[in-house]
Amino acid sequence: MSFENKIILVTGAASGIGRATALAFAKKKVATLYCLDIHEGGNVETVEKARALGCDACALQADLGDVDSIRQAFAMIRKDAGRLDGAALVGGYSWRGETLDVTPEQWDKVVGVNLKGVFFCCQEALKIMYPQRSGAIVTMSADGAFFPVEGLAVQAAAKGGAALMTRTLGFEAAPRGVRVNAVSPGIVHVKKSGWVSEPGPQIRRDKDSDEPPPSTELAKATAAGRWMEEREIADVFVYLCSNESSGINGQTVLVNAGGYKTMQYK
Repeated sequence: MSFENKIILVTGAASGIGRATALAFAKKKVATLYCLDIHEGGNVETVEKARALGCDACALQADLGDVDSIRQAFAMIRKDAGRLDGAALVGGYSWRGETLDVTPEQWDKVVGVNLKGVFFCCQEALKIMYPQRSGAIVTMSADGAFFPVEGLAVQAAAKGGAALMTRTLGFEAAPRGVRVNAVSPGIVHVKKSGWVSEPGPQIRRDKDSDEPPPSTELAKATAAGRWMEEREIADVFVYLCSNESSGINGQTVLVNAGGYKTMQYK
């Protein structure tokens, strides 16, 4: 996969899957890599790692729950680069809680970042990509949007909505030479942070270890009997932004090593 002369944006780049995705692009020697996150420290660290790989990388700070902040970040890309070839919209907000305890504020936060924020990132990316009649956008869904998991009703609404939105945007964008797809990760071992992410509960691990966590009942619930690794998710983001995936549009790719034997866990 060649990314020569390509301008790429990765949101949520400060840590976890977002950082892994940014560094996966950096290894492909993209022309310019824009790393966006609300957390400045972690984002700058990602940029430094990308530069160490020989990639021209820039840090952008933005709040994905704030439309004005999103628009300002994309305006900087438009002014600086003048184009955008790929947007990996990894950033999001993970939250789990009992349905009867959900507050309007919690609903607004989850949906505001994971659905509204993603939509307006797509809108701004399309404003750049439509005139150039090329580009690829990849959003982040979650298996919790497709398989019922206790405590994830709000998250499922946001991520499921994002997946359906992605399908429609892919249809709308196709005549203009732009593709829009989504990645839906399974249960992921997030290195360094010490957390396992969607679709199940977040399980604390030794945050000082890069080794995958030992098998538990949760991991055994998966068809492969293991967690996914960050790089496995990152590689799909890279592929869907590449020319090699030119025939894929409006799709959500589930990256969960075969699915689940049971989703009946808490």
